[in-house]
Amino acid sequence: MAKEEIEAYKRRQAKRLGFKQVAGNADLLASLPKKEREGMRETLKVRNTRSASGVCVIAVMTRPWPCPGKCAYCPTAKNAPKSYTGFEPAARRARQNNFDAYAQVEDRLRQLEAIGHEPSKCELIIMGGTFNSQPRAYQDAFIKKAYEAFNGKKSRTLAEAIKTNEKAHYRVTGLTLETRPDWCIESEVKRFVGYGATRIELGVQSLDEGVLKRVNRGHGLAAVAEATRYCKDAFLKVCYHVMPGLYATRESDLEMFRQLFGDERFKPGMLKIYPCLVIKGTRVYREWKRGEFKPYSTEEAAEVIAEAKRFVPQYCRIMRVDRDIPTNLIAAGVDKSNLREIARKKAKEKGIVCRCIRCREIGFNRNAKGKPKLARLDYEASGGAEIFLSYENGDALWAFLRLRCNESGECGVRELRVFGEQTPVGAESRRAQHKGYGARLLAEAERIARKDFKAKKLVVLAGVGARPYYRRLGYALRGGYMEKSLSQRQGIH
Repeated sequence: MAKEEIEAYKRRQAKRLGFKQVAGNADLLASLPKKEREGMRETLKVRNTRSASGVCVIAVMTRPWPCPGKCAYCPTAKNAPKSYTGFEPAARRARQNNFDAYAQVEDRLRQLEAIGHEPSKCELIIMGGTFNSQPRAYQDAFIKKAYEAFNGKKSRTLAEAIKTNEKAHYRVTGLTLETRPDWCIESEVKRFVGYGATRIELGVQSLDEGVLKRVNRGHGLAAVAEATRYCKDAFLKVCYHVMPGLYATRESDLEMFRQLFGDERFKPGMLKIYPCLVIKGTRVYREWKRGEFKPYSTEEAAEVIAEAKRFVPQYCRIMRVDRDIPTNLIAAGVDKSNLREIARKKAKEKGIVCRCIRCREIGFNRNAKGKPKLARLDYEASGGAEIFLSYENGDALWAFLRLRCNESGECGVRELRVFGEQTPVGAESRRAQHKGYGARLLAEAERIARKDFKAKKLVVLAGVGARPYYRRLGYALRGGYMEKSLSQRQGIH
């Protein structure tokens, strides 16, 4: 039966039996015998977008903790870390689980399986503002508990928990940490790598020095540039959080987006766009009440974001547009939860084609036909050479790899991603994830590093759960990185 037929059948049965609510797909899956459940998993799966990019995202939140910053726009809540209201979905789940990392991960895995997903490859996101402003012992314990939940058992040490996850059923193939640019110094970046981190999200907010000073941000653009370079030189992925409408005009915001990707000090590979919102209890709220501040409306924010898409290059992924804050907590600003769709519609009306990674992923584009071809894009960023390799077919992106060669001559892979719905670890499939694109991209990266940059070795900053994949391709773990000698000639295979 097709999904539409199942939904119609459920409504008829609910009416016939006098039920007030229609049975959810998660309930149907849970009630089926195991053999039938597997056969119906794809049909009854809820929200395919959760795994359409190839991994399942598991977001957990640290305990309520003050932030080193005192920014004018940032909300404060007793039951959530600084910058969160406490009513975001992740914050609610965290509170229900007493902010315990183990309980949050376990609960989320169970939820995803209940709605038909197979979370064997997971991207763990540690939410909580400036994570590394927490005491070091707390950071270590929180990360350890999260890994233990994926492993399904306790470990004596953090190192043991990380090692165990390499062969666990639920593998952490990516770990994201949030922090401020001025807290993202070189020594901290090295420690992040030790945790198994693969991505750092930096609260950049604005590229205007005057705005940063006005909001009492506590740092300037020099800190943003330095943090970005430290992360890229460590072969971490970098995601910026930016805030259109923060003491800005349409013109100045568009200039910010132009500078983001035109200035070699920045050029993030990922972007989260959070228009400034007026939240009660903030300095911005008091200014708004006095008539001294006016945020973007939904239409104004969508207009700016649509125009900003002109400047977003093909190597960047727009991860999110707007925050998960309930509209009843927003005093002024964007008051609709579908800002991304509104901006996309405006862009289409203007003839603007977004080339960001998310808009081209094969997981969201099922109409792509024909064999994808290898493409290469070179650009300079943060004092190094960046090479964006990809398999593409028209507007569809099947796989990509980020290769960086630092000024020191060291070359490393910052990201390797193959799209399509998640295929469980070890499973055979005809989906995009198991067509060999990853191995071919890696072989090409090895060739480029050896031929174009005379590198003697290539390193990969791989998620802990992805390390076995690289071992099969001749890599060995050294100092948190998978490493391979490039002494032998190799090419695309």
